[in-house]
Amino acid sequence: MAEAGDSDKLKVFVSYSRRDASAFAEELVAGLELAGFAPFLDRHDIVAGEDWEARLNGLIEHADTVVYIVSPESVRSERCEWEVNTALEKTKRILPVLFAPVPEADIPEQLRRRQFVRFDTGQSVTRPLAQLAEALRQNLDWIREHTRIGELSARWNARGRAESLLLRGDDLSAAQVWAASRSPNAPAITDLMLAFIAASKETEAAQFARSSAAQRRIIRMQSLLTVSLVVVIIGLIAWINQSYIHEQWRWFMVTRPYKATDVQPKVLSAAAEHALKPGDAFSECAKDQECPAMILIPPGQFTMGSPPDEPGRYPNESPQHRVAIATPFAVSKFQITVANWNTCVAVGPCQPVSDGGFPGDRQPVINVSYDEAKQYAAWLSLMTGKTYRLLTEAEWEYAARAGTTSVYYWGDQLGVDNANCLHCGSRWDGQQPAPVGSFRPNKFGLYDMAGNVWQWVEDCYHSTYDHAPIDGAAWMTGGNCASHMARGGAWDYSPARLRSADRDGYATSTKVFYLGFRVARTLGR
Repeated sequence: MAEAGDSDKLKVFVSYSRRDASAFAEELVAGLELAGFAPFLDRHDIVAGEDWEARLNGLIEHADTVVYIVSPESVRSERCEWEVNTALEKTKRILPVLFAPVPEADIPEQLRRRQFVRFDTGQSVTRPLAQLAEALRQNLDWIREHTRIGELSARWNARGRAESLLLRGDDLSAAQVWAASRSPNAPAITDLMLAFIAASKETEAAQFARSSAAQRRIIRMQSLLTVSLVVVIIGLIAWINQSYIHEQWRWFMVTRPYKATDVQPKVLSAAAEHALKPGDAFSECAKDQECPAMILIPPGQFTMGSPPDEPGRYPNESPQHRVAIATPFAVSKFQITVANWNTCVAVGPCQPVSDGGFPGDRQPVINVSYDEAKQYAAWLSLMTGKTYRLLTEAEWEYAARAGTTSVYYWGDQLGVDNANCLHCGSRWDGQQPAPVGSFRPNKFGLYDMAGNVWQWVEDCYHSTYDHAPIDGAAWMTGGNCASHMARGGAWDYSPARLRSADRDGYATSTKVFYLGFRVARTLGR
């Protein structure tokens, strides 16, 4: 239970049904406390006889995140539903955890599309607890500031919007930076919070205009800023030079020798590249696991998106539209593996990433941001002198469908053991990513184009296909380029997310245990 000394820890309100999840809720609270959080339950903190709605409203108001325990009783509980709706009204971050199997249709609509942490697999709670802790730490400082600004704005509003309760100076500047840095997946900033920040800004500006002391303060701040900028520039120059020297040493001593001995002799000549036929495989390094095997994909046309009557579809898959891929290109046969990534770490610019507790060279690499995926492709381009890149979203769906128009690339029914997802019938379902190539490929010879881990693609996030390109190009205008698209579904997602038309978006900086990527190569034809 949260205590006075926990003010510097992330405050987590646990919503649950006492009818079937009390013991699990107690175990979850104990685990979160050991992980460094400040969790609390309504049973612990409500005094007998008081108005529970008013009390819970206050507890949710002061929480940074609400963890909702999904169980057969909680989805039927009016009180749990009230807690979820209250958290949504207050724009709190909600993380659902699955304690016991519940039919997807019974889960409230506002929770169904969220990423679940599963404790219902019958395995040890250690791994899902670590996954929950990792999710709680995402955007940790931003979430804490969301709670603080929410409390300050609510107090300001409750006391007649008194000027004395507005933000000042550095506190106001920090709030403005915080508001501007919100990622698409973060809780919404309410109109009251925005009004509170705007009123603070207007009041401080008016005070500066009226006060000569404020003018002197501006001059002092400008002088301090100038000095600070000079210091920062000097430090930056020193840092840049240090980095440059290190990069040059690494290039001459490590990267260039590897390129000369392990990559350049294997790079396809123009004649060999021209001779490739659809389905042909090639690899441009000496050792198979050090760089991705590539498959030639033929040009063609297809219908992108899903029809209105496709089960499980979402509105962002509309409108359907024809796309023409005019030239052949190559796609990595598998999702980029841990072994592929570690080669870039050893002789390139890539940084080590967490395997999420799923070790193995043939595991798909995870916990990789969009920018890191792009960096890996750029490194392959530098090594080979050829153009490696992320697939465009249209290229990805074309390659995944492989000439099919069905719900999945193997047919309209999920079947058994065709992929790795929740209820896909594989031995990895809901447990972990499978080693790449564990399932049958599609008709183009590509593996894991459905399930296992989501795959970054090049395009900025767009909520529909209105005005989408029809030539297979990356869609980099008119959308939200602070986020990018991901395709394919994952091992801990429902079968509906494995459909060839399904699409999702993530903030560019997102690094999670169910998100990886694959690469494409442009051919010189």
